[in-house]
Amino acid sequence: MRRLLILLSASIMFCSTLFGQSSHLLLLSQGDGAVVKDGDATPQKLKKASFLPKAQSISVRPRSGLETLCSGYNFRFGADTRFLILEEGVELSEGSMMVRSRKINNSFKIAGPEAEVRLNGAGCFLVEVETNGGIKIVTILGRLDALDLKSNETFEVLPGELVFIMPGGRGFGEKVNINLNSLIDSSYLLSGFPNNASFSSSLTSVALAQSESIGVTYGAEVGDAKSADSFEVIPSKSIADQTATEQNEPSPDGSTQDSVLDSYSIPSADPLAELLGRSPKRLVVDAPVNSEEDSDDKSIPVDEVIESRPFPSRLLRK
Repeated sequence: MRRLLILLSASIMFCSTLFGQSSHLLLLSQGDGAVVKDGDATPQKLKKASFLPKAQSISVRPRSGLETLCSGYNFRFGADTRFLILEEGVELSEGSMMVRSRKINNSFKIAGPEAEVRLNGAGCFLVEVETNGGIKIVTILGRLDALDLKSNETFEVLPGELVFIMPGGRGFGEKVNINLNSLIDSSYLLSGFPNNASFSSSLTSVALAQSESIGVTYGAEVGDAKSADSFEVIPSKSIADQTATEQNEPSPDGSTQDSVLDSYSIPSADPLAELLGRSPKRLVVDAPVNSEEDSDDKSIPVDEVIESRPFPSRLLRK
């Protein structure tokens, strides 16, 4: 009993210390991990279960990653990412990161080379620095309210939506919809780390909900932003090939869809003749109904029986 009380007290003290400061506790280091460099000092490798130092450059090694914890948040930093821990956020010099906000009133600042944004709300979102110095944000779960600190423009980003914060205080770029299922499967920050059952279930649910609501797979991938006011939207090769095949697919007579549309003209023949495949016959049925002997005669051709009936449009005339 005494041992249990000691462990409980130590846990309470640890949690109070942890959540009472803005430093990040290193939970997981994959690959070669990361190193921290302070000025001209020799880079030191970060150790698990240690706090990340503030205002010092941290570099994640190639094919490596970090996962950290701080009050109300989980963070993941991808390979070849350089960042600094600030008092109220992160300065992201290059690379990408994942942020999981657990409280609706959370507010977090991300500073890039040429853009600064404040992220408000609860959920999961990915952040990446672009070649032009801007910032790219994708919401995976929840709802994100983003504020461009240079232009004071605000933007709401829902799951499956991507937005660019342009460099130089130019505000937000055009919103882009992406395929969450493909992103979740291909993203190292989402699927390259161990996920608990609850988080995995949430990712699966939001991807399924998107696919059911839109009913299509977006045939584009978002590339890098290399100039100040633009970004790349790369068509998916499989979708592009499929579209080209459908457009050039020959019809039964050997012509393509485009050539069929171009060569089609309204026929000059009687539309009824075109419908029936023969000249229409107008018959007047004034004769009385035949006797049972005539009606049971199976030698009457089927065509004559059908043609003896009034054409349906006659029933609407006077």
